[in-house]
Amino acid sequence: MPQKILVVDDDNALQVLLNVLLTRAGFECEFASDGNGALDKLDGNGKQKYAVIMLDLILPGVSGIEVLRRLQTDHPAMLRRTIVLTSASHGILQQVDTSRVHAVIRKPFDIQHMIQLTTACASQE
Repeated sequence: MPQKILVVDDDNALQVLLNVLLTRAGFECEFASDGNGALDKLDGNGKQKYAVIMLDLILPGVSGIEVLRRLQTDHPAMLRRTIVLTSASHGILQQVDTSRVHAVIRKPFDIQHMIQLTTACASQE
């Protein structure tokens, strides 16, 4: 069974691209277009287990920064399985404790590098 990735980004075109790339790399993608949707999936009845969370910081409603804070409180182990994939400004990125997440990838990104980081993240114990 393919490992699941939760992609949290409000850019539909990027969701489609990531779905194609990550599916080809052997993953199954689920999507949330905002922070509330991401938190619903993480807190949902099924308690979905995601191998990786790909998280944008600039989201409508609940921001990616707030999602990271909630992960720290409610799902701290998932922080090490989170890849921040964003074009946020340096000032916004300073709010992220990069030592707690798996990686930060700046948009636009190198596809091979993103796949390598995602595969490494998913394979950690």
